[in-house]
Amino acid sequence: SFPLSKIPFCFTFASLFSSQHTRLLDIMSTSSNATHEIQLAIYDLSQGMARSLSAQFLGPQHAVEIIPHTAIIAYGKEYFFGQGIEWCSPHEFRASRGIQPIEIQPLGHTTCTEHEFESWCRAQAANGRFGMQSYDLIHRNCNNFSEEAAREGLRLQKSVPQWILELPQKVLSSPMGMMVRPLFEQMHAPTNVPTGGNAGSAGFSQPTFAPPSSTPAAEAATNPWANITPAAQPPSSTDKSAITNPTTPLLDKQTSLLSTDTGVVKICMDRLKPERQEQCELLSKLADSKAPWTQEEINSVHQYLRSVIVNDIQHMSYALMLLRLVVLKQPVNVAEGISISNGELSQSTQLVANLLLEEKLTSLANRSMAWCVLSNAMGSTGPPDWNVSAGTDTYMFTQVIDRALSDSDPSKDGASSPSHLSLRQSACAFLYNSSRYLTIGDEEMSDAADNGSTELSEGVMSILLGCLEHLHEEADVLTMQRLYMAIGQLLKSRKFGKAAVSLVKDLGLADEDIGKGNNKEVEGLAKEVASLLE
Repeated sequence: SFPLSKIPFCFTFASLFSSQHTRLLDIMSTSSNATHEIQLAIYDLSQGMARSLSAQFLGPQHAVEIIPHTAIIAYGKEYFFGQGIEWCSPHEFRASRGIQPIEIQPLGHTTCTEHEFESWCRAQAANGRFGMQSYDLIHRNCNNFSEEAAREGLRLQKSVPQWILELPQKVLSSPMGMMVRPLFEQMHAPTNVPTGGNAGSAGFSQPTFAPPSSTPAAEAATNPWANITPAAQPPSSTDKSAITNPTTPLLDKQTSLLSTDTGVVKICMDRLKPERQEQCELLSKLADSKAPWTQEEINSVHQYLRSVIVNDIQHMSYALMLLRLVVLKQPVNVAEGISISNGELSQSTQLVANLLLEEKLTSLANRSMAWCVLSNAMGSTGPPDWNVSAGTDTYMFTQVIDRALSDSDPSKDGASSPSHLSLRQSACAFLYNSSRYLTIGDEEMSDAADNGSTELSEGVMSILLGCLEHLHEEADVLTMQRLYMAIGQLLKSRKFGKAAVSLVKDLGLADEDIGKGNNKEVEGLAKEVASLLE
């Protein structure tokens, strides 16, 4: 289990329980003869990727199925431990983090009242047992809290399964265990940084959640193996396609989705074991996102990783994990926002594209990482030369778009499995970044030509119609967000937006369901897309 960050607007539980409030609770509490049902919620913080990749990192004997986080469900609330003991409604917890429990286990019934249990929680926070600074990966994590809360706080016989309690030690006892510990400690259900309120010394608080973000950034963090976050680069002042439209503020504020997690660099290096010292030093630089690079260094890393991908299938996944970081690198002598022609980048991304097109990546994890590579390349300041030229799509680019649409199809067999889910999320990140790049030419249009009726390219039509088709069957929140973002990016284009809207209407695809979103967390984006089709 791994720590949960503090929640915005946390209030101390002590502040909620003044002496008058406590007396009121005592009066309202059920009698000691009443019983309350207690459940254990079990989550997988890796979103299924632990099952796919842990054997490669830790060895088959130490592989794990999930990265578990547990919480106690009692009295209509969900109690958990991260930076202090916190609680909220189960719906709020899951909606704000974009994760769902993989299992709800019944623990039994207790005569312990809500007030008695929360008094026990306050005592544990006050004595430092489960205080705001007392988290420890091995001995005092969220699963240890659930264990003690069930047995001591709620006086139950049944608690957390033993295999969950023993899992941290199992991981750390592997040959790579101590090396991956920092990475595992970073895995937590995504929350926002506190922006107000009084956390207090008790360390027992009720989170007050901000509305779920309409950007996929926070939810993407739930997948530490392909940590896709919005790029920090603001649009240039001349980018007319980024001008805020008052009717689509959520769509307008989106930026490129980039997979930038560097926590796996050391692990990948130890698996790849580069022979030359120079190669080791260059790969080590990838762990520092702010390290400067020369063009020669970037070229050298590209060449080395391509050789691994081509000649060492066993270690291909590690090379792809590093390559997704390399494609983001720009030499220090290139001004920010200015791209350069990079033959090595084009060769590397074309190799990855060919692996996808020729279906040579049989592992779903490798395919997901391959899409991270191409997504980063499309979302960076220097996309590869082979895919797009002057805002129009080439034949190979169109083929890759079609492959991404195939990999993001929610109607395929096994689509509900975590591995397929991760694949769809990564492929949709590529589709969104591609839709952004296809609208870059907007700022080059003169005001006289700004009628939105430019003929639609094959790539634009494929993304637009493919994403609309997937929307009707997609159930995953993060994937739905990216589908809406890609559709909206094309519909609001200054150069071909009107043509795109006309196409959707002519084909009868602008139905009322588009604006519903099927989920509160995508409702805002869905309404904006629907408004573009009015």
